[in-house]
Amino acid sequence: MALKIKYPTKIHLLRGNHEDKWINNAFGFAEECNTRLNEDPGEPESVFNRINELFDWLPLAAIIEDKIVCLHGGIGSTLSSLEQIEAIQRPLEVIHEVSTPEQQLVVDILWSDPTDNDQELGIQPNFIRDPNGTGNIVKFGPDRVKQFLENNGMSIILRAHE
Repeated sequence: MALKIKYPTKIHLLRGNHEDKWINNAFGFAEECNTRLNEDPGEPESVFNRINELFDWLPLAAIIEDKIVCLHGGIGSTLSSLEQIEAIQRPLEVIHEVSTPEQQLVVDILWSDPTDNDQELGIQPNFIRDPNGTGNIVKFGPDRVKQFLENNGMSIILRAHE
């Protein structure tokens, strides 16, 4: 964030799956804020809450030179057009117990992965990230990537999730 402040037109931040209040709480950020800053992470003005509020405003994707789609996870089972991403309102709290199409879209963008090889087509279960088998976190095949790129006039999907 310091580099974004110092170079606001040269540094671009995108939201990933760990820029999320629930994940930050589960993986120790709230506890660290409590220990290091001697603050109650439950207080609205706490550093923990302020940082997570910032995360709720981060964009989920970016386009480079009208050809490269940058996002953290992938296209999952629901992302088919760039307009779907543009329509997502911010601030955005990530809902892990998916109950709406928009919540599923956000989970796809933040958590989905490509299939393990090019012979696995379509949508496949992601047993590592979705051990309970809810079907909310999936893998997407190369056929989905090709279709998405063609439909949106893009050349590459650049992802950060592993």
